[in-house]
Amino acid sequence: MWIEDADGNHVKTLYATRWTANGGYKTRPTSIPLWVEKSGAAEWEKPDVDAVSSATPNSKLMSFYWAFGDDNFPDGEYKFFVEGTLRWDNHVVYSGVFNVGGDAGEIEMQAEYIYRALDGNPALTADSPENAMISNVKGVMTY
Repeated sequence: MWIEDADGNHVKTLYATRWTANGGYKTRPTSIPLWVEKSGAAEWEKPDVDAVSSATPNSKLMSFYWAFGDDNFPDGEYKFFVEGTLRWDNHVVYSGVFNVGGDAGEIEMQAEYIYRALDGNPALTADSPENAMISNVKGVMTY
């Protein structure tokens, strides 16, 4: 999970698995590649995680909270992302827009599925059960 400014610049990582954040993406490049690219993790000399990190979460309802006011974010538009690797080189990326200084409320989230074959493994499809691994993602802006 991460935040970008309105221009698409990475602002803050909110959550990454410890394995990926500590360089696991070098062993398995298919591990949340959009976050790796956006965060600049590949250029880190050592892990520079500015977020909560833990083991890969179990399949259950999960909630994360971020007090953006603690980071002195200026008012304006930001984008919120949640990326997950489904299997092999197949991913889902949820994204939504919120405004610091704007109204509180639910952030409308859009899901984009990226399906790719990898090393002889077929690409997933819209009917693949793996799509349910990360679902019902919601963002809420509160003050």
